Amino acid sequence: MDYDKYNYLKRRTDFVSSRATSHHPPSLIIEPIHQDIILKFDIPKKIAEGSVTTIFRANVASSKGKVELNAVDLEISSVSDVNRWDYDGEIISLYWDLPLKKDEKRSVKIDYKVTEPITGLYFSFPDEKYPDRAVYVVSDNESERARYWLPSLDHPTVRCSVDFFLTSDEKLTILANGILLDEKKGNDGTKTAHWKQKFPCPSYLIAFAIGDFIKYEDRSADAGIGKIPVAYFTTKHFKPEDLYRSFKKTPEMLEWLYKKLKVPLEWDKYFQICTPHYEGAMENVSLVTWSNTGVLEKIEAKERWWLIDDINIHEMAHSWFGDMIVISDFAHVWLKESFATFIETVYFEEFYGEQEGLYNLYDDTNVYMRESDNKYARPIVTNKYDSSWDMYDMHSYPGGAVRIRMLRSMIGDEKFWEATTDYLNTYKGKAAETIDFQRKLEEHSGLSLGSFFEQWFYKAGYPKLKVEFKYDGDHKLASIKIEQTQIDEKKHIEGFKFPLDIMWETDEGKFERKTFQIEGDKIHNFYFKSDKKPLQIRFDPDYKILFSLDFNPGDDLLIRQLQSVNVIGKILAAKELVKEGKKKNIQIVAENFKNVEFWGLKIEYSKALADSASFEGVKALLTLLEQEKDPLVLSPMISVLTGKKHESVFEAMKKFLQRDDKPIRATSAALNVIGSQRTEKAFDFLSTYEITYDSKSIVKSGLFTALGRVRSEKSIEFLLSRRTYGLEPEAARKPLVSAIVDSLIWANKNIKDRAIEMIADLLQTEKEESMIRTLAIQLGRFNDPSVIPSIKSAKNRIAEGDRPQLDRLIEKIGKGATTEEETKKLRKEINDLKSKMTKILARIEKIEAKEEIKKEN
Repeated sequence: MDYDKYNYLKRRTDFVSSRATSHHPPSLIIEPIHQDIILKFDIPKKIAEGSVTTIFRANVASSKGKVELNAVDLEISSVSDVNRWDYDGEIISLYWDLPLKKDEKRSVKIDYKVTEPITGLYFSFPDEKYPDRAVYVVSDNESERARYWLPSLDHPTVRCSVDFFLTSDEKLTILANGILLDEKKGNDGTKTAHWKQKFPCPSYLIAFAIGDFIKYEDRSADAGIGKIPVAYFTTKHFKPEDLYRSFKKTPEMLEWLYKKLKVPLEWDKYFQICTPHYEGAMENVSLVTWSNTGVLEKIEAKERWWLIDDINIHEMAHSWFGDMIVISDFAHVWLKESFATFIETVYFEEFYGEQEGLYNLYDDTNVYMRESDNKYARPIVTNKYDSSWDMYDMHSYPGGAVRIRMLRSMIGDEKFWEATTDYLNTYKGKAAETIDFQRKLEEHSGLSLGSFFEQWFYKAGYPKLKVEFKYDGDHKLASIKIEQTQIDEKKHIEGFKFPLDIMWETDEGKFERKTFQIEGDKIHNFYFKSDKKPLQIRFDPDYKILFSLDFNPGDDLLIRQLQSVNVIGKILAAKELVKEGKKKNIQIVAENFKNVEFWGLKIEYSKALADSASFEGVKALLTLLEQEKDPLVLSPMISVLTGKKHESVFEAMKKFLQRDDKPIRATSAALNVIGSQRTEKAFDFLSTYEITYDSKSIVKSGLFTALGRVRSEKSIEFLLSRRTYGLEPEAARKPLVSAIVDSLIWANKNIKDRAIEMIADLLQTEKEESMIRTLAIQLGRFNDPSVIPSIKSAKNRIAEGDRPQLDRLIEKIGKGATTEEETKKLRKEINDLKSKMTKILARIEKIEAKEEIKKEN
């Protein structure tokens, strides 16, 4: 799974609550091994009705013939081939009186109906407010959502082969996992498609899509078992050429992955489908589902191709890591998510060159570090969480990916890929844990990796190195002091042990290096001989170790580093040079910007200049923006100006928006920057801005976000006037709600109370799950105890796995309310005390005055 390169997951602010418990995989004395799913769909009424027949196998002889299946809020009409059964609204319990022998198989048929499920199935059909809405029903089961429409043992370690018999309107396309065996028309205007998924598939990877879709059929691809069909689908709001523009590299990617991993892909096809309700993409077996943001229209292709390729290879890598091998439990989710993220870097490295790979590595490292530093630090492997969904964070994606790269560097390319291939072959069709991958690495390398995994996977945090450098010319001796600043007993973050390569340049183009051992201590002092002061010093120049670096060796060494090394070295040097806002250094970085072609470097230079302590950095950035034309650069380059309040910034954005060649997402970013100026002029500009073409509401959403940043009564009224259902495009509804809340952060209590009431009313009538979650979270941002009842009521209308997020939000608001009450009480006590002291002082003054009068008399 991928959420638009982490954008959705970045919003999380916590990991687990104090109530979190340990989780373990289910016992599989009696295991489901096959399902026949027979369902008929009424899309306008949001109904699925039919049956599922599950074949069970006894893995050991069992005297207790009992099985429990997850099934939330289903209408169960009958259960066949068991002696008795019961259902409590969440679990179907099945009982056989006759004991089961080892390897004995039994089948059970459950007839049921599901109407407007909370989650798992997503229906779309036009209504009077949205007459152009697409027609479809699609499934989306990660992490534990299949139970809301399919009776199943809904856990990743349980895998079934599946036969689908899906019936719907004969005009619609019916897709599912596996291979299409048959499609028959009925006498009532319907048709039934029989899809067969032979390779065992966990419930969260079961997928189907039925709808009024368009198709692009690409060339077939050979990923190890011969050529398989490759095709892409989406709604009729787009064109087939848009699909090709998005996914044209898919066949090449499939063939590359097979050659890299040397393990055949066991799929009958590789299809991808884009529909509006998704927030990212999902790796379902042979039928990958995407948000329609994955469809690249010509207007946005040049600024999004890299991201779409990145997500495409990520989801495809899951076919090996997560699909053919499943995880035994969510504690080991990194085995699929980190590996898929790691493969992204390998792909860009091999197809686009070293700097592309290194930049992907740098970006992943920093995304992980921001979560670890600013939100929470946790072990990569942990079974303690509130919900399985908690495990899908930046630790499990880039956090594990950079650790895999460390293992690759430690073991060497040849042994690493040999071990990876062996791991894939050994556990194909099985469930794996962290120790299984560790053992394969040890077998092929001969290394003992227990201490490595204990330190880097089972403990929290990462090394943060603060470095001081001195050079003694008299003794020709360089000294380096390294402090591990991450050590924190309260957070259970320890000192790390690892080898650290230090490389220094003695003469132009001549380098020496030495490996020093970092132990678990806080302070380390190292020395090396050098005939002259080094021209530059690099720590871990091959990027074999995960750590952050706080190091300023002086402008002369940093300028040398900026001019001579690879992409990561240049980025680190630029950030350090402009940190203090020196005009000379800002000019040097700006000049370097002009001389580089790589888009990733330009983005990072832009961030460095915007973060400079001096406004000179912003001025330099505005000058560079006038000449910049790379669509990959423009949107992030503009975004870093958000919050930089100055007339010159406002005018630069207005000028940019007059460009004929402005990309669509860069347009949205420029509007955002204008909104962050928080002036009357900003509101006047935004409220009259005309949008010419915006099929996905990209600019419209940006416009709402921008108006939310203005923070004026006019912007509040403007946004509130747009809240009525059907007035704005569906894709812009979530940004609109977020913007309303953003605009009210500063407002007085009366205005806030009015808005809270309006959003609570919207929440009460909303039916779409992700919108319910959005409204509840936005209400929570007010930090007002009055919103708690509304958030609590929303909990029952979203997936169980998402409820802990709202529980933590309620708990946070409650604590804030308690603190506020305590503050009011304390303030009252202080005021009372002040009043008493004033009276006492007045009395003292009277007494003193009387005494003075007595003395005078």
